[in-house]
Amino acid sequence: MDAQKSARLAPRLIVGLALAILLDTVVQVMWKRASSALPAFDKLDAAALERIGGALVHQPIFLLVAVLIAAQMINWLLTLDHADVSFAQPITALSYVSVALVSRLWFGEPITLMRVLGMGIILVGVFLVARSDPNTEPTAPEVAP
Repeated sequence: MDAQKSARLAPRLIVGLALAILLDTVVQVMWKRASSALPAFDKLDAAALERIGGALVHQPIFLLVAVLIAAQMINWLLTLDHADVSFAQPITALSYVSVALVSRLWFGEPITLMRVLGMGIILVGVFLVARSDPNTEPTAPEVAP
């Protein structure tokens, strides 16, 4: 990466994007963990909704997930102050890779060859997007004659 490129990637942007990836990874893994606290049901009816609602209220993990989602939203708002969404969003696709790796370690989920290939494509895409300018000049909307 040249000096001009590294100057454009402000430390606040780097930290915001890294935090976005970390928070998304933790949220996804916690959602998976929280889903195991839900009661089983065959169909989504009033009784099932009542059991699910009870679990949501009585299981602290759901509160943790809600707090993490709020933190994720605040971080995303702050991050988008420093980069175009068309730059930032593709970078956060790295969370697809981190979620797969954490899921492998924590839940024992398999990482198949097809998943490895998919993650490789994601890494190439993130590399290409990262080489672009994080902020572009806004274009004026076209005015109809």
